Amino acid sequence: MAESRGMNPVEFVRNAARNSPWVMIAVALHLIIIAGAAIFYTATHTPPKTDENTTIQLSKPRAPEEEIVLPPETIDRKSIPKNEEAELVSFEEDVYIPTTEAVPEDLFQDRGDPDADATGGTTGGTAIGVGTVGHAGLRPTPFGGRKLGTGPRKGRPGGPTQGTERAVLDGLRWLARHQNEDGSWSPATLKERCDCDDPAYNPKKPYLNHYDTGLTGMALLCFLGAGFSHESKQDLVDTSMGKRYKIGDIVKKGLQSLIKSQNQDGSFSKDRVFMYNEALAAMAVTEAFGLTQARFWREPAQKALNFIQSAQRPSPQGTGLWGWRYASRQEIEQFHRGAGSQDAEQLKELYDADTSVTAWCIMALKSGILSGLDVKEENMKGGIAFSDFVTQLGGDGKPTGLVGYLDAKGAGAKVTGPNDQYIYHPAVMSALGMCIRIFSQHDPDDPFLRVAADQIIKDLPTISKDKLSLDYYYWYYASLALNQVDGPDAPKKTNKHWGPWNKAMVDALLELQDKKERACTNGGWMDLDRWSFDHGGPLYTTAVNVLTLEVYYRYENAFGAVKIPNKKKAAAAAPAEGTDAAKQETKQN
Repeated sequence: MAESRGMNPVEFVRNAARNSPWVMIAVALHLIIIAGAAIFYTATHTPPKTDENTTIQLSKPRAPEEEIVLPPETIDRKSIPKNEEAELVSFEEDVYIPTTEAVPEDLFQDRGDPDADATGGTTGGTAIGVGTVGHAGLRPTPFGGRKLGTGPRKGRPGGPTQGTERAVLDGLRWLARHQNEDGSWSPATLKERCDCDDPAYNPKKPYLNHYDTGLTGMALLCFLGAGFSHESKQDLVDTSMGKRYKIGDIVKKGLQSLIKSQNQDGSFSKDRVFMYNEALAAMAVTEAFGLTQARFWREPAQKALNFIQSAQRPSPQGTGLWGWRYASRQEIEQFHRGAGSQDAEQLKELYDADTSVTAWCIMALKSGILSGLDVKEENMKGGIAFSDFVTQLGGDGKPTGLVGYLDAKGAGAKVTGPNDQYIYHPAVMSALGMCIRIFSQHDPDDPFLRVAADQIIKDLPTISKDKLSLDYYYWYYASLALNQVDGPDAPKKTNKHWGPWNKAMVDALLELQDKKERACTNGGWMDLDRWSFDHGGPLYTTAVNVLTLEVYYRYENAFGAVKIPNKKKAAAAAPAEGTDAAKQETKQN
């Protein structure tokens, strides 16, 4: 009896499981969780051994003035896996994001081909155009819309194509490859910058460094003309040599090399002033300011423009200004003062000017005007006066379209030089005369422009078998002039002149550009012309041809600018004194 009243543990569990199964399940589950937690704690909280010491070593702090300079990335082409490809960062991208894979970046592999849809070098694109919207936070300038790589747009024939843009990009790669460490460019150091089996110049040719300042300016204009400034963050990958460059660094170093060489009077020449050098260097610094409005380029640019204006020759008519020549006006006047000579010989030398140098100086001053710098109207009018002097007139008193080098009597005559085996193209002077007038007086109704354009299209760019027909200088200025008068943005375009010229020019330049793969010459123009043998070799030819292919967007159309008044036309159009029209005009004023 007493035994039956006692508690049997086994029986109790059975009865509990039978009567309250969910309670038993919950209890069991909690026991399992507690056991698991205990095991985990024991495994992860093992106390450290007490007989071992722990040592923490601090790195030595770097001195605050220490600067880490990373050289441009290079890669050994032999180390590239043949079956591996990595994404190429080209100049279109603002930020380079390195790959996280353990695969070397293939800097020889081009990502995407801008030339994939090209039409063999013929035209068919549209002008990128120069807009009025500047960079963020900066005052808009006519240079603000420059941009390379946007490709053609429909409805605007006669502009850049994918083929021309690819040629410009390859030309910029060539220039980046041959820039000196101090930021300058020189034909005498090409071999040092690119030592390979196929050097980019004739090593037996003793190139001079007398023109380095101008050539540095010209190379910089190629980058500036594509819209790149010292602020640019884009990478330029040289797919021929497997090297990466920062475009902003290229431009900054080049500009700094020019400013470092600038003299107190604003000139850049190291020894004797050479006005070609002065004009090109002034254009580079001025357009760098115009593109960014960065204040540290402003003073050097204004000083350079002031020197060019003061170097202009006086008019032989006794009043006003004239053109420019190799030497500056200051040098001529100083020489004759020192020699005590004030005779007719001095005056003849003082009035001496030529069409070629005058055109470059006018272009430099025009860049200054576009950039908002101080350029006097009298200097631009002096260029027009000299242009009138060298322009040939027919028996009817109308311009024939031909222009002389020194005066109108020499219009159509050959300008001789050391490389007269090349074909001379007289229309080069017509093109120079057009640019002087276009960028000085902005008159689309100037009768000279159409007849000069007629002279130019009689002599389109061609490549003869012996290549003695090449004249890149002519092709550059003719492209610039015809694009202004008859290009996509011209106010009175007919396509009579620009259409055939543009096609011939593009076909010739794209054919002549070097396309050897993984060669130092790739992207350059190795075939020299009559002017490059003694003045810069392939450095000159590459830079001037890149500028020619940028003609579509380097300048906005000049005929939208304010015209310089023509006194004769103004007098003829003015109402006679005392008339009602004259009284009304006076009242309005």
